[in-house]
Amino acid sequence: MPSISMRIILATVATALLAATAHAQTWPSRTVTIVSPYNPGGTNDIPARILADGFQKIFGHPFIVKNVNGAAGVVGSQQVMNAPADGYTLLMTNIGAMVVQPVVKSPPPYDPLKNFTPIAKVSDAYAFIGVPADLPAKNVGDLIALAKQQPGKLNYSSAGSGSFGNFLGEYFKLLTNTDIVHIPGKGSGAAVIELKAGRVQAMFDPLVLPQASDGRIKVLAVVSKTRLPEVPNIPTVREAGGPDLGVTAWFGLFGPANLPQDIVTKLEAATERVLSDPETRKNLLALGLTPNVQTSAQFRTAVETNLKLFGEVKTKAKLSVD
Repeated sequence: MPSISMRIILATVATALLAATAHAQTWPSRTVTIVSPYNPGGTNDIPARILADGFQKIFGHPFIVKNVNGAAGVVGSQQVMNAPADGYTLLMTNIGAMVVQPVVKSPPPYDPLKNFTPIAKVSDAYAFIGVPADLPAKNVGDLIALAKQQPGKLNYSSAGSGSFGNFLGEYFKLLTNTDIVHIPGKGSGAAVIELKAGRVQAMFDPLVLPQASDGRIKVLAVVSKTRLPEVPNIPTVREAGGPDLGVTAWFGLFGPANLPQDIVTKLEAATERVLSDPETRKNLLALGLTPNVQTSAQFRTAVETNLKLFGEVKTKAKLSVD
């Protein structure tokens, strides 16, 4: 027969489990904060507000967006990491803060899979390979040939050392066995100016496509396994004579570690519902974001795969952060 102390322990554990279950079943019962770890109005901020508005309509309680900028998304992410796992503090973030930063920084600011709960992927942001309009390369195969003819003479720009575009560029070099020099910029906007001016010969970034409208950039390919319905005339990297990069930037919803499964399930379903709205999809596509919802389990696997690949690229390319 259990001792009195053991009965007390068992009763305490049972009470805690019942309380947690009851809490998850009644969630939400008050305001929920979605942290966007970047400045207001940016590419990460807008989908956060779209979700907040949709969730508020679905759940009947306020969802507010709180911008906590700093250290390329790390500061806001850490705030959510340290929040209670009660569903009232969530994180809308992207591959930069959840994969790039933990890979390039030593020591890592957090472990994306141990310190957070992936809830749902929201959208993809496909990168494009762009070159100056006057570069004698009609496709990716031509770009590779030029690089092999002039090792160390061609440059590519990115938003900065350790950025998503930097990883794509280095991954491209590893797969094609080419020597193209990285010229880090101060953000994608500054980097694309260098590309338009012809001071660099390539760029791997989602910003390439919208910036090509003035004719100064030639878009060679989309970094995707299949062509995009929105731009069906642009081939994939493989179709254009290059390797299958198959790495896509993404935006997704996270919570603190050990978020109750009932809450995760509710948010998964709500995310799917919000992003099934045609007007919402149109608004995201206008930002260059392709709605592509993944469940918590699928999203966790995707993050794990990204972390492994980016870690390998960092090691082989000897990447460092300025």
